[in-house]
Order: sequence, then structure tokens, then C-alpha cells
Amino acid sequence: MKHHKLLFLLLFYMNLLQAQQDRPVRIINFAGMDWYVRSGTGNPANNLWSDSEKSVWVDNQNRLHLKIRKVGNRWYAAEIRSVHPTTYGQHRFYVANRVDLLDRNIVAAVFIYKDNKHEMDIEFSRWKQKQAPNTQYVVQPELPENLYKFDLKLQGNFSTHIINWQKKQIEFESYFGHKIALPQAQYLINQWTYQQKSLTDDKQYRIHINLWMVDNQPPVNNQEAELIIASMDSPVSPISISGKATPLISLYPNHYYDHIFVYIHQTSADIKYKLLQNNKILEQEDIQTDYFFIDLVNKSIGKYDLQIQINKQVFRYEITKNY
Repeated sequence: MKHHKLLFLLLFYMNLLQAQQDRPVRIINFAGMDWYVRSGTGNPANNLWSDSEKSVWVDNQNRLHLKIRKVGNRWYAAEIRSVHPTTYGQHRFYVANRVDLLDRNIVAAVFIYKDNKHEMDIEFSRWKQKQAPNTQYVVQPELPENLYKFDLKLQGNFSTHIINWQKKQIEFESYFGHKIALPQAQYLINQWTYQQKSLTDDKQYRIHINLWMVDNQPPVNNQEAELIIASMDSPVSPISISGKATPLISLYPNHYYDHIFVYIHQTSADIKYKLLQNNKILEQEDIQTDYFFIDLVNKSIGKYDLQIQINKQVFRYEITKNY
């Protein structure tokens, strides 16, 4: 009987210790959503995870930063996961640094996760290899038919990566720049469609973003590393945007302020915009710069039409304020 009690106590304290290691001790707000910041020790690769503000933070431009840091003799990884579950639909991640140049021992990932057998990922890593594809789309469990690898070669800091999760398939796509959709064929980096087999429900999946070390091995270059996400949007985001993309405009939500950020890539242009609801003009303005934002903070829940005019061309977008 004493042995049973000792075994029970041992298992109890082991489980308690594991729970303490994995418990979210910090919550941040990014892209209009609340996220747990991970701490403790655990998979993948039994990394150490830091919830320090030096490892995970949102800057004054409301961009998310995750950092691999060396503290003393130990290296720490970083991860956040959404407090609330997500659902079927398009998940866009606006990456703002050169993930194609990461050290070969480092993985940066954006993914939708329920458990180790129910997961869909975009991962940036060479997996410790000097010469290997540095990006993969993968659906767990990781079988050959569930994996698509390619070599990502960016042309600047900005790239957009999409997981479009539908009931019967999952569409992955990556393209240059920050745009709500692929503007032209030459912007496309890669795309792949997985025909749905096992992820047939949309219950209790959460959005994750992380930066970690393969086999818990420090970077080969012995340098700290960083992942920057300018914004993201999903079916559960406060603001969603749809419309035909164009090379002339970069447009994405900054959910922290309920703003739509708009960048115009044409100099000396005559720029105007209108925001309408039910064909009624709510606001309109002539723009004197190549950058502006549209404030939705005091707007009610519902759908809006955004028209941006550049010289004589008019581009239309549907804006939905979900909450």
C-alpha cells in the first residue's frame, strides 16, 4: 500500500510540475486577438520557452516579435497561441523579415493546431541541413503525401503566407509583399492543395506562431534570431478584407486600433478613397501621401465597401467588422 501511495504522489507531482512548466503565464494582444505566451519546457524538440518581454513583444507599430535568445548558458525559444479557437476559412500571416535567411538550426512557423495528429503548418527551416529546401507546407501526421517542400527566396522583408482551411481541402499559398490576395502571377512564390482526409471538424483548433531550435541545438552562427509578423487575419479576427489585389496597393488590417492600413506604390498619383455602407458614403477623402489608414473603431459591426481611386483607376474591397 505504501508503494501505491508513493507512486500516486510521484505521478501527482510530476503532472503538477509539467502543468506549471506549460502553463501560460502571460497574455498579449496582437492583431486584435488575445494570445497566450508560452513558458517552460516541452516539444517540439524539448525546447526551453521564454515568456519574457525580451522574447515576445508587440512594438509601437503593433508588429509581433518572437526572438530566440541566449540567457546565460541557455537558449530560449518563443511561441504564442490564440486564446480563442479558430474555424474554417482563410488565415493570412503578413511576415515582415527574411525568414528565408534563418540559421539552419532554427524553425519559424505559423500553424493551426489541435493536437499532434490534427495540425496544418507553414514552416521555414533547413532542418540543420546546409543545402536543403527552407520552407514546407505540412499537414499532420507528417507522411510523404502530407508534405510539400520548396526553397523560399524572398526579394525583401515582406511576404504573405496563407492557410486556407476548408472542409474538404487545405490550400497553402505564399507570395511577395503584403496583400490580401495574389495580385499577379509573378508575385506567387508557391502554392499547394491538400485534399482533406482527417481534419474534418473545426473544433478546438488554435492559431500558433513560434520560433524554435531543431533538436534543441543552438544556432550554428551562435546568434540570436527573430521572427516579425506585421499583422494576421483569420475568420475569427475583428476585421476581415476581401477583394481583388493589385500591385499598386498593399492593404491589411491593424486590428489593435481597428484600422485598415493602406500603402500606395505609385508616385505622383491622384489618390482618393470612399468608405460606404449600403451604398451610402460614410467618409471620403483626398490623400496627399502614399500611406494612410482608415479608422473603423467607431463603426458598427457589419460589411463596408471601400473604394480606392488611383488616378482614374478604382479598386474595390469588402471590409467586414466582425466584432
